[in-house]
Amino acid sequence: MGIFSELVAEKESVFIEGNNGFDLEVVGESDYQRHLKSICGGNLKQGSLKRAIAELHYEDKNPRDSEAIRVDVSGKTVGYLPIEEARLYRKKIEKTGYDEITVSCNAIIFGEKKVGLFRNTAIGVWLDLPIEKL
Repeated sequence: MGIFSELVAEKESVFIEGNNGFDLEVVGESDYQRHLKSICGGNLKQGSLKRAIAELHYEDKNPRDSEAIRVDVSGKTVGYLPIEEARLYRKKIEKTGYDEITVSCNAIIFGEKKVGLFRNTAIGVWLDLPIEKL
């Protein structure tokens, strides 16, 4: 099967080790900037990053998307998997029969970037989660 099925041995949670690609961008972080600043101890400087562990949670009662996958860091919501990746993630997890399991993976949180005199971009989050290999 995949990495996931090899790691799960009747556990409630499992950590998935990626390839350090951090190529899965979390969406909706703009709604959780306060949480991200709190996790990072204030604003990250331009171009800086912080490593963290992200947990993925089913959010079946999400009013925007009943198949949403919420991303939490340090117990705080920081965004969601993009719709397409959330659907693929759910298929892979459900195929293993471990729907209730919490999956965690490495994440990086990127600092704000100045774009003009008075404006910064939002803090961003990227995951090292090889969904296709689950």
